Amino acid sequence: MTDETPEMFQARYEDISAIRWPRPADPQQDELDTLKARHLAWNAWHKKTVKAAQEHGPQYDALLVALEDLVEIKRDADEKIRLLLAYGRIFHQPRPHTLESLGAAAGLSPSGVSRAFGAKEVMAVAELTGKRPPAVDVQRHDPDVISGQASKNRCTWGGSKAKPCTETPKYAVTDKSGAKWACCDKHLPGYLRSRV
Repeated sequence: MTDETPEMFQARYEDISAIRWPRPADPQQDELDTLKARHLAWNAWHKKTVKAAQEHGPQYDALLVALEDLVEIKRDADEKIRLLLAYGRIFHQPRPHTLESLGAAAGLSPSGVSRAFGAKEVMAVAELTGKRPPAVDVQRHDPDVISGQASKNRCTWGGSKAKPCTETPKYAVTDKSGAKWACCDKHLPGYLRSRV
């Protein structure tokens, strides 16, 4: 963009801003919180654009910054959707949501929901919430067949992210997603309670 004038840069900047954060037809009808959120998002994008211009030169295209920013937002949203699907299908009490209800909410087919998450997402939800999914099987602990790295050395069926259990694992508990968790003698009753 070497032949670009400052006026052309400003015009493109305003165009991108208008596309990304369209102004409401009637600003007085728009809620104050919505206007504040739009303003905060625009400020964050503006700071990224200024930083990119400093790193890549004043002619760095604001369009590229806007696209990079939206891809980052989309990636984060996709990850959170997978985690929420895992939560709804595996952890939700008293009954899990059906594949159909989750699919309708997420814009996926029922089979798309079942393929959207796996043991990694189930374990991430457990780590974030401190909850454990209903168990379906228990066997002797074998570090070679366990899902997560932490489960190779300590109990992960009990405790939480803030207060992890440090007991030596003696059992491998398998949840409905197929993820295997390490379990100590102290937390084995939790497995038994999840079965009834």
